[in-house]
Amino acid sequence: MLISKPPIMNSGKLKIASYLMLIALFFSACAEEDTGDPNIPGSDRDKFTGNWLCKETSGGTTTTFTISIEKHGAEDTLYVYNFSNIGQQDYAIWLVSGNSVTIPTQTVAQIDFVGPGGTYSNDEINLSYTSDGESVTAECTPN
Repeated sequence: MLISKPPIMNSGKLKIASYLMLIALFFSACAEEDTGDPNIPGSDRDKFTGNWLCKETSGGTTTTFTISIEKHGAEDTLYVYNFSNIGQQDYAIWLVSGNSVTIPTQTVAQIDFVGPGGTYSNDEINLSYTSDGESVTAECTPN
């Protein structure tokens, strides 16, 4: 009497099923994580948001104006409206890490800005940056 082995899935079908499972696993691992919610509680950037009265000094001239800071997108990004008194409709981007902000190189309203940035301490933001190549310092307090 001949003893036969139980039927096994055709090896070609098994390979195809295996490849499909690997592809599905690859795409699920590559799914983009949604970090775009700007309202993550306890974020480092919470202390920076709101309206601030800034006293900016550049080339011996001091100017006082209000900026408005809002969380945007990724966990470290802030939009700063009226930064360096450029106008309420225009914004600069700051990147937050702990109590520090970095002002990346950017052009806003035809003005070139670059950090280093500043720090938050005792409910005050102290900044240092260049605006069209001129050194600028600013002290901002809640408004």
